[in-house]
Amino acid sequence: MRTVKLQTGVIAIIAVLFSLTAWAGEMNLLHEFSGGGADGALPLKNVLVYNDKIYGMTLLGGDLNYGVAYRVNLDGSAFELIHEFAGQPNDGRDGRNSLIVSNDVLYSTTWYGGATDKGTVFKMDPDGGNFSLIHSFAGGVDDGLYADSSVLAISGSTLYGMTAAGGDADKGTVYKVDAGGTGFALIHEFAGGNDDGRNPNSSLVLSGTTLYGMTYYGGDADKGVIFKMETSGGAFSLLHEFAGGVHDGANPFNDLVLAGSTLYGMTALGGDEDKGIIFKINTDGTDYAVLHEFLGGAEDGATPYGPLTINGDILYGTTVYGGDSNLGTLFQMGIDGSDFSVLYEFSGGVDDGSQPRGNVYLHNDVLYGMTTYGGDSDKGTIFGYELGGGGDVPEPSTLLLLLPLIIIILRASPLKVRAKC
Repeated sequence: MRTVKLQTGVIAIIAVLFSLTAWAGEMNLLHEFSGGGADGALPLKNVLVYNDKIYGMTLLGGDLNYGVAYRVNLDGSAFELIHEFAGQPNDGRDGRNSLIVSNDVLYSTTWYGGATDKGTVFKMDPDGGNFSLIHSFAGGVDDGLYADSSVLAISGSTLYGMTAAGGDADKGTVYKVDAGGTGFALIHEFAGGNDDGRNPNSSLVLSGTTLYGMTYYGGDADKGVIFKMETSGGAFSLLHEFAGGVHDGANPFNDLVLAGSTLYGMTALGGDEDKGIIFKINTDGTDYAVLHEFLGGAEDGATPYGPLTINGDILYGTTVYGGDSNLGTLFQMGIDGSDFSVLYEFSGGVDDGSQPRGNVYLHNDVLYGMTTYGGDSDKGTIFGYELGGGGDVPEPSTLLLLLPLIIIILRASPLKVRAKC
């Protein structure tokens, strides 16, 4: 029998360090875009997780450098291009938007391409097969122009979306079209001014027969609006007109999310530092509130372009700027605006992404997303952030301040443990 002396302080310190590691979460780079004929480049919007694979699109890359659609396993293996955009007349180009899935079919839009090179709505199978154009935009007073919707809203076999231009005033449209390509119609044409929005850059949210959305400009201050309307095109109304300044947001660049009867969203500008806000509003337009004002700098994000993700009573999102390197952040916050914390600060370079402009998709406690830049070729990345306890780990300088206390603990009385030899 021999006696082993274990410092109780050592045990305590190991426990603290272990808990800090668990609290932090872990960032993993799953793919670094390189462009060229075999890869995409510069992703701008959202990822989709479906059947344990990540799907997305990129602005550039592929044989013609017109953008691609891809899929990859959740661990980053088996990356493959499922479609390379070829442009007009029979394909889209400029894959700046996002894929959605319905009944095992992928749908999305492109900014350019189609018969008149003014954008498309398309569909394909998850492996890229059976690709076809549902609609080619033509612009003018009877059609939309430049589809900038991150995703489409789907009800049955009908797709709903928005274009940034086109319509009577050439200030954007809301449209519907059957998944088979028939029944295309404009159900709202934005006019701008005090009573309408203009030039939407976001997507629609569908609840029952009601559509909700935002526009980048329009309203009294021409800083964007939140609106709702029926899928028939009737009952269009403004729920909120952004005013900017220190008390409101301005110029929303992303999508709304709906939880119960509450809509949550962000604006790219507005708030105390004019670096964007997080807000909530009831679906009837009541109880609008600013939940967070982005400040930028090392401790906060700035300029959110992507939509929020909601899970229970927690919101997750990204910002294009902010953090130590001012290259974007990943954050979380309570739905009531409490407990805001930066989960991760992007640093760019060959080992990290930078400037995320899309969503984060939560799947099995991992937040998946993309950055527009960063990685070996600085053409963007796909990442997976494994959630820990949440929040920031203390800075090394903070831990150094605890060094005198650690020394005192180590000098404490040892704990004797008897063990058989």
